[in-house]
Amino acid sequence: MVQIISGPKGSGKTKEIINLANGQITEVMGEIVFINDREKYREELDTVIRYVNTEDFYIYTPAELFGFVNGLIAGNYDIERIYIDNLVRVTRIKELNDLEELIQGLEQLENKYSVKFVVSITSAEPLPENFREYAYS
Repeated sequence: MVQIISGPKGSGKTKEIINLANGQITEVMGEIVFINDREKYREELDTVIRYVNTEDFYIYTPAELFGFVNGLIAGNYDIERIYIDNLVRVTRIKELNDLEELIQGLEQLENKYSVKFVVSITSAEPLPENFREYAYS
C-alpha cells in the first residue's frame, strides 16, 4: 500500500523520507528512486539511490508525474522503492483531493510491479478521509 507521510511545513517530513530511503539501501535487492523538485536534497541521499529532480523533466501535474513514474518502471523493472517528496509542490495541486487519482494509480503500479511507494504531503490540514488508510505509521 502506498504510504503517505503528512504534516505542516517544517515538521520534518523531508528528513524522515530521506532517512527512510537511506535506511532501505541494505534492505532491498532492487533499485531505489527518490523524486523531488529541488536539488538541495541530493547530497543527503546515499549515492546508490537514483535522485530525480522533476524540474529537470518539466513535471508539473499529477498526470505528468504518473506518466513519468510509469516510464521509470518500464525502463527499469529492478526498481523496488520510489520515494516522492513534497507531492503537493511537485504536482502544483490546489486541493489534496486532486491527488486521489494519482495515489490510486501508484497503488495499481505497486500491486502490478511490486514497487513500494512512500510519498510526503505538506498540509496544515489533516489528510482527507479517503487518504487516511495510506497514512504512514
